[in-house]
This record gives sequence, structure tokens and C-alpha cells, in this order.
Amino acid sequence: MQVHIRYLAALRDRLGAGETTLDLPGEITDSEALIAHLTSADVAAAALAAPEIRLIRNDRIVTRPSPLDDGDRLAFCPPFTGG
Repeated sequence: MQVHIRYLAALRDRLGAGETTLDLPGEITDSEALIAHLTSADVAAAALAAPEIRLIRNDRIVTRPSPLDDGDRLAFCPPFTGG
């Protein structure tokens, strides 16, 4: 399965990348398994597991864990601030 991932705002800075496309092993079928997979490669990705981080899947905010499908467009978004 292939997914395209964007890291927004402070997550982009923390992970050192704005976006990536990954070919995932077959056992990764939901967002929590994806986060565990990313964390195994880069400990900084553990920030994605924080409850305040929102997951956007195919342009919609979804609850976690969320199932993944081939071709999904994902974005991890930290809380918005400002006024």
C-alpha cells in the first residue's frame, strides 16, 4: 500500500520533512500502526502519537485510529493557535 504524508507547521520542522510518499508493509492497516512504523525509523515521529495531533485523511479530519487505504493522502496537523 502506498500513502502520501504531509507534516504541517511545527511537525514539519521537528521531523525535518514537509512531505513523503511511503510504500507500507501489508500489516500496516491503520493510523496507529503507521505512527508506530514511522517511530521505529525516527524517534522524532513519536510526536505524531500525541492526542492533540489531528489526522487529516483525504482532506477530512478523522478520528484515530483510522483505517488506511492504498493511495490515501494523509496530513498530521498540530493544534492551531492565533487570534
